[in-house]
Amino acid sequence: MPEQMIEKLKKNILPQWKTCLITALIVGLITHVYKITNWIPNWDSLVFRYDAQNMLSMGRWFLPVACGFSSFYDLPWLTGLLAILFHALGAVCILKILDVQKKTTAALVGALVVSFPTVTSVMLYQYVSDGYSLSFLLSCLAVVFMTNKKPRCVLSAVLIALSVGIYQAYITTAIMLLIAYFIFELLYRDKKISDILKQVAKCALAGGVGMGLYYVIWNILLKMTGTEILAYQGMESAASLSGLDIRSSLYTIKHSFTDYFFNFADGVQLFDILNVIIFVFTVVFYVVDIIKEKISPIKLLLVVICAAVLPVGASMLAFVNGTMDYHNLMKMGFLVFYLFFLLAYDQTTYKSKAFSHAKAWMIFIVMFVLLWNQAVIANVSYHKLEIAYEKSFGTLIRIADRIEEIEGTQNLDRVLVIGALSDSEAYSVNLPPDMTGTTDGYILRADDEIVHQSVFCSALNDYAGKNYRFVHAEEKQALLLTDEVQNMGFWPEKNAIAIIDDVIVIKLGTESE
Repeated sequence: MPEQMIEKLKKNILPQWKTCLITALIVGLITHVYKITNWIPNWDSLVFRYDAQNMLSMGRWFLPVACGFSSFYDLPWLTGLLAILFHALGAVCILKILDVQKKTTAALVGALVVSFPTVTSVMLYQYVSDGYSLSFLLSCLAVVFMTNKKPRCVLSAVLIALSVGIYQAYITTAIMLLIAYFIFELLYRDKKISDILKQVAKCALAGGVGMGLYYVIWNILLKMTGTEILAYQGMESAASLSGLDIRSSLYTIKHSFTDYFFNFADGVQLFDILNVIIFVFTVVFYVVDIIKEKISPIKLLLVVICAAVLPVGASMLAFVNGTMDYHNLMKMGFLVFYLFFLLAYDQTTYKSKAFSHAKAWMIFIVMFVLLWNQAVIANVSYHKLEIAYEKSFGTLIRIADRIEEIEGTQNLDRVLVIGALSDSEAYSVNLPPDMTGTTDGYILRADDEIVHQSVFCSALNDYAGKNYRFVHAEEKQALLLTDEVQNMGFWPEKNAIAIIDDVIVIKLGTESE
């Protein structure tokens, strides 16, 4: 019976898990209420306001199922609540994986997860926020079952396949949580090295089977539907298991790590200062614990190896394509670096009470400032996107009015958009960190031939009551070569809009190669 199942669940839910969940939900709402109670689209939202999210060509074959639960509409309140809930549940999974005991630690973990900058980037792509957040939760659940006293490797493999089938980047979350788990096992658990290595092998097997299952299902679906893989972020090389460039991949991994945590190119800011403090004191705290726990040389060596591969695990997808744009949506695994500092709060029992109290208060204060800064970053991101949306909307209406002033456009339903408005291609703002999904410019981006999208055409249809189809491919190239198009001016010049061969041509800028 349902009530019996609920009672059983209550008995098995630890107090710190409840604390984590409740804190995460509250902090999540405080951090993201600006976004989820307003319609603040970015460029992709204009195209995907209603879309079935059929991203099979990009390897995201389970995404339609993940997003279908909340309908295929971009519903900020509903998808936003689901995103917060899924991340909150993922935070509880992290408590289980890393055996967090203290309620204060649990509360801080929950708050850290839901306010993390990657979650803000997910919210900026609101139409898919519930799906990506579910991918995060599934990756965390997979690690929970891998690290159980009685591992459920088959279930873990299935969860990995489904998580990656929504969005491939969350495999790094699972990898990073596993590395963290084994570091804590080596430092604080009285386990034989042979037992730990056996568990590593089981986890690696489960992860490998999961990735293999993902790959097999993807290829079966590609053949069944006759779908071609898009040349996007190295997906074509990933599908063929080719294009591996170790040197380029390691370069991307190095810069993804350093540019995220220690990017002083625009001067010293609070985010950078906090990262320096956190990394320095993380090392100090764990060196003290290694001395206190009298870790054996072999275990210490394994800890050092695990710590050294953390940056690689955080950016593992760089091995798919060494030149990929490893943006903020793909960096949820970076969360684990903060977890090491935060979870040191659980290890505050020392002979010196002064040191114990100083360590606890230091972690608590630094984490509070970090969490506040993350909430500020989220709200500044939403504010910048709202301004960009309103600026773009005003320009769009001016262009729609100009089209209607031209005789003969009323009966035409095809539009060619050439180039883009200046200051419209940026898709991130370095606050820091570099926040993917927001901009200081326009959200009316150039047409994307690779993914068959015209942001401008979609915006005209939704916001100006049009029913246009956008011209692309060979027909577009043919029109670009005509003297009429080449002699047109750029918006807002009077001759920036014209009728050519029954096509409404809008020239915003120079067409990129």
